[in-house]
Amino acid sequence: MELRMREQVLARYAQELYSISLVHQVTMAESGEILFLEDPTEQLGFVEAISELTGALGVRLYSPQGEFLIASNGNVTEGLLLEKDLRKSALLFPSGSLSDSAEAGEIFWEPILEGYSEKEPMPVREVVLPVHVADADELLGVAQFLFDASDAQHEIEELNVILVRQSFTIFTVGGGVIALILSASFMRINRIHRSLDRSSFALKKANQALALSARTSAVGGVASHLIHGLRNPLAGLRSYLDGGRVGKDELAAAQSAAKRMEAMVDNIVRTLGESESGAHYELSVEELFEFFRSRIEPVARDHQVKLITESRGGRELDNREGNLVLLILENLAQNAIEAAGGGGQVIVCSGEIDGVTTFEVIDNGSGLPETVKKGLFQPGCTSKELGSGLGLAISGQLAASIGAELTLEKSDENGATFCLALSNRNV
Repeated sequence: MELRMREQVLARYAQELYSISLVHQVTMAESGEILFLEDPTEQLGFVEAISELTGALGVRLYSPQGEFLIASNGNVTEGLLLEKDLRKSALLFPSGSLSDSAEAGEIFWEPILEGYSEKEPMPVREVVLPVHVADADELLGVAQFLFDASDAQHEIEELNVILVRQSFTIFTVGGGVIALILSASFMRINRIHRSLDRSSFALKKANQALALSARTSAVGGVASHLIHGLRNPLAGLRSYLDGGRVGKDELAAAQSAAKRMEAMVDNIVRTLGESESGAHYELSVEELFEFFRSRIEPVARDHQVKLITESRGGRELDNREGNLVLLILENLAQNAIEAAGGGGQVIVCSGEIDGVTTFEVIDNGSGLPETVKKGLFQPGCTSKELGSGLGLAISGQLAASIGAELTLEKSDENGATFCLALSNRNV
């Protein structure tokens, strides 16, 4: 059990880094940067950028056959790829491992330059990523990222403690139940029920503690939302600057785009800050819609689209859940506004079905193509000529992080309807 949990934690870290590398590659392409990943020099520049972005100690680059080519910054030592990591890379899958007994001299040629002594223990977490073009399946190289393993070790230790306590509780309660049943006493049966109630509460607390570690997986989705959301305003600003247009209307549009980016960054920083500090408060559907309108109404006006919000019921949301629901609705509404076009209409409404709170985003555009429906919520699946296909994939990831379900309810020539169904707190 402990080994499997350790592997799952490392696999999650590897998948998050792989997603970041693909998003970074798509962002570079959309910003006009030409990237030739067939060239090992270009590969090194790309993986070094990812290394700096994620705080890695360094990165080693290998050929598709697993031969060492080069390492970053000149101080990272040569290394070897495990056969299992090379096999996974050949299938375009990331992998991760943890070395608890590594020494600084095994990682750096000159450890003193990095602030370590030669024999100083230095636990290292490795993530091995396949290097390939985002929309192609040809392996062009293999990158081995090196990270300080203290964060992963701490998380695994916390989960170990939780699982030990949970197992002990289950064993203790189970033994008590068997003993009390054998006694065949009505009074003892009542005590069994009380014991089961206490154990259910203990298990619930343990599950809540496990969920605490799962909440961090939403950070990658929130960061991806920020990157994706900044793409259009940045493109608009660059268009004004490259075109040399400095008229009054263009200046106002550029200022509006800058304000949108500033507001977006502020919102994301606030969301992550609340998650980190553990702040807790309740948010009604009406309050959530007020925040939603303040962010989306300017976008609707720019596209000459009528935006309607309707609150038809729904439970209160805690601030973490509400912040992520807001990001999902914002992403869906921006897609709907673009689909509806000038003179169109977008309706965002809440409701409650069998005790489950739902949100619907409805547009009167022309619906989604059949080719897009097949790969919905997958990166790269888009109906936009210049789109990256990341918006719905990010929304799906954020929904999963709060136990919600995001589905396409309807899509035809009269428009599309997306539905976000939240989990029931009482379940």
